[in-house]
Amino acid sequence: MLYMPLSGVEMAWWPLLVIGFSVGVVGGYFGLGGAWLVTPALNIFGFPMVYAVATDMAHVAGKSIVSSFRHWKFGHVSAAIAVFMLIGTFSGVEVGAQCLMWLNKKGLAGPVVRYIYMAILLGMFYLMLKDYLSARKVEKETGQAVKDIVGNKLSKWINETLKEIPPVFHCKVTRMRLSLWSCVFVGIVCGFVAGILGIGGGLLRVPALIYILGLPTKVAVGTDLFEVMFSGAYGGFTYGVKGKVELIAACIMLTGAAVGAQFGTVCTKYVHGIIIRLVYAIACLFAFSSVVLKQVAWFYTQSYDKAVKALLKADGITGDKASIITGSITPGGKEKMHHYIMEVAKKPEWWADYQMNILYTNIGGVVVLLGACGLTACILYMLFQGIAKERREIREAQSKAAGV
Repeated sequence: MLYMPLSGVEMAWWPLLVIGFSVGVVGGYFGLGGAWLVTPALNIFGFPMVYAVATDMAHVAGKSIVSSFRHWKFGHVSAAIAVFMLIGTFSGVEVGAQCLMWLNKKGLAGPVVRYIYMAILLGMFYLMLKDYLSARKVEKETGQAVKDIVGNKLSKWINETLKEIPPVFHCKVTRMRLSLWSCVFVGIVCGFVAGILGIGGGLLRVPALIYILGLPTKVAVGTDLFEVMFSGAYGGFTYGVKGKVELIAACIMLTGAAVGAQFGTVCTKYVHGIIIRLVYAIACLFAFSSVVLKQVAWFYTQSYDKAVKALLKADGITGDKASIITGSITPGGKEKMHHYIMEVAKKPEWWADYQMNILYTNIGGVVVLLGACGLTACILYMLFQGIAKERREIREAQSKAAGV
């Protein structure tokens, strides 16, 4: 068992390594830091929400470096768009981080962050699945494969409205004229989400690049990862100064993520953008389910949380240390809770609620792990299938050339 000195959490090293590898594969494929899976997972394993957010923010920056350079080689990165988004991202991250610290002081960080997660995840699931189904409908009607959907009414309206308002630049990667102001706006909004949810911003930024700026899916993925290198590093620094980053956990996850990101990034070479959107939608559904279960678990804590913290305060245990004990699902935490609920407070009904909290938390953890492992397996399968197809085509071409 590893002891996390700042948060006081104890956990084994291997779940962190597995989470890191899976998130590396998934994040490299989608262009996301992976915090939509990591932050809930760390919270489920006993990290208070603010520590889960901060630790993942630090891990996200390192993993994105590996993925973004791969996407750069594939021609999926627009450095110009990424740099202009950074103008708004830094201010957005800082505002989001300050809001989270305020919510943490009020004891509202956990539920508020989870509600925001649920709203965004459900919205992204709907939009991405809708696009995939629309593409399949077009394929049936025309008999032609739809590789991606580029642009929509909103993005076309924004680009037409702002393209004459200086400064305007030409994006060579996408062959589009874009306004700097639209990029800054996307950066501010996504930076705020990044700061308050502890993510690189990709959870919202990839869809924003697709639906607001009208970028192709693969370019949105690569550009987001490039931008995450900087916004994630800034977010990790901000939380590090506040003393909320568990470097031990971040380094272990980064070790697994550095390997997994290679697989996920290369897979984008062999799949169409519309398939990326389908898998994205499935990932959102898994993450949404896990967060809902964690929120259900939180409702059960309301009967005893404040009362037990009052008992802990009487023993000189306050703040984050008290939150760790009341929210812990580890054996040591259970023993302390049993002592205060059954022996000190003598409230068996509180113990029943505590047990239900553990039950739903554990189910949420299983959903997160199954979702991450399932998506990882799916992406690896598509990668190996793509490599096999490429090699088969090369052999066939060589055979034809030799025959000629």
